[in-house]
Amino acid sequence: MAEPTSQGAAATFEPLRPKLMRVTYRMLGSVADAEDIVQEAFIRWMRADRAAVREPEAFLRRTVTRLCL
Repeated sequence: MAEPTSQGAAATFEPLRPKLMRVTYRMLGSVADAEDIVQEAFIRWMRADRAAVREPEAFLRRTVTRLCL
């Protein structure tokens, strides 16, 4: 179960940041754009009902992929 606090959310997100950057960079070809997408994914992660998310990595990978499209 995900942590309801913002610190818990950040603790879940930060280890996944490099993977998310790789996915977005491959899709966009720009580091700056990839960073923007990952930042937007973090904002959405903070706003999400994290208690309902069983797989944070899957949620975040899907989020960045959809944002890239």
